[in-house]
Amino acid sequence: MQIPIRTILRAGDILKKTDKINSYLIIGCGRFGGRSVEKLYRKDPWSKITVVDKDKEAIKKISCLPVETVVNDGLLYLDHFLSGGRKADYIIPAVPFHLAFEFILSQLTPLGARRREIPDVAGVPNPMIGNTADLYTSFADFLCPEDCSEPLHCSVTGKHRPKPLFRILMNLPGPFESKVIHSQQLGQGVGGFRLERLLNLTKELKKKKYKEQLILVSTACRCHGVASALSFKK
Repeated sequence: MQIPIRTILRAGDILKKTDKINSYLIIGCGRFGGRSVEKLYRKDPWSKITVVDKDKEAIKKISCLPVETVVNDGLLYLDHFLSGGRKADYIIPAVPFHLAFEFILSQLTPLGARRREIPDVAGVPNPMIGNTADLYTSFADFLCPEDCSEPLHCSVTGKHRPKPLFRILMNLPGPFESKVIHSQQLGQGVGGFRLERLLNLTKELKKKKYKEQLILVSTACRCHGVASALSFKK
């Protein structure tokens, strides 16, 4: 007995639908954000993808894909998204600022938190201070391939990385407490972190409102990272 191919495809669809459906919130729809949408949709077509950008023209570029789009400021929308009781498995930051830190700071500012300058930090590769006093660090001193899969050996130099950058940042010595949000590889060239980690860290830091210690908050994967500092010191 032959089974029509349409029936087989429908059965396959049903099986796929029974798998866990991931949800992604992509903040920013420029070059990187737009590529992230396309790659995640191809890899996980049953996933729930929401894309946010304040530029309507940027959003139009992905209008052919079955994803939710929002024209709004990314940081403001993230706060609105969460206060409305919505959830996502992963946040994919595709904006030119330290999204995780800016969100945490916005939540802690009413408790007295303030942005601080990062002190001299030893042991991070190729450090560079950005316009808003964030510390950018990377094992690469070259432009990485856009589709890098973050292998144990660098896909360009072939060198082995004995210790991932997110682990280096976790163990930084200094006059501060170091907290790291691990950015995971969600697709080739697409990195993001778990929303649960962001919320848990925010809750943890709220408990430190009576302490004056400097707190370093980083987002990092194996090779690249950004760190920012805050404290509750008056």
